[in-house]
Amino acid sequence: MKRFSNHNKFPVPLVLLTIISVFVMLSGCTKIDENTPVESVDKKNFPDQESWKSEITITKDGKRFAQIWAGYIAFYNEKKITVLTDSVHADFYDKNGKHNSTLTADSSVVHNQTNDLTAYGNVVVVSDSGIVLQTEVLFWDNEKQKIISEVPVRFTTKDDTLIGDSFVSNPDLTNYEITNARGYSRRKIPIEK
Repeated sequence: MKRFSNHNKFPVPLVLLTIISVFVMLSGCTKIDENTPVESVDKKNFPDQESWKSEITITKDGKRFAQIWAGYIAFYNEKKITVLTDSVHADFYDKNGKHNSTLTADSSVVHNQTNDLTAYGNVVVVSDSGIVLQTEVLFWDNEKQKIISEVPVRFTTKDDTLIGDSFVSNPDLTNYEITNARGYSRRKIPIEK
């Protein structure tokens, strides 16, 4: 039978008390003075207003131009921008108030003074006529009323699918320019014999 011997050792309660005392002393080494100033925080990095599962309306000359929904919206007054994230969905309207296209994206930034919009990530624009534009970054120039992408795009109509390096179009995607266009067509082309 083994016997437990505690000779030449500290008694257990004394060891436990010593360890607790060391922790108490170490935790008490930092003293916070009420009068010590806290490091200033860069307020530009914090939004002035936040909203979840909300929508904003963009107007031009008093008429609704876009209705935008997002999972999260942050307003930055000093930067004059509105940041939208968590699935952005926007409906666009022509100058007569008629719906002409829909945009979806991962995130977007609206420049509050100009109402310009930049959409980022999995950007898809679908016109009411069925034309589809896909890209990773898309810019809306509100003054010129132009859709612009300076990164690769995929543009699909009823008959054609085009890939290009950049893109410029009117809001309903009917008058467009694609740089370095390539792709395929489903149009029937008469061949002379």
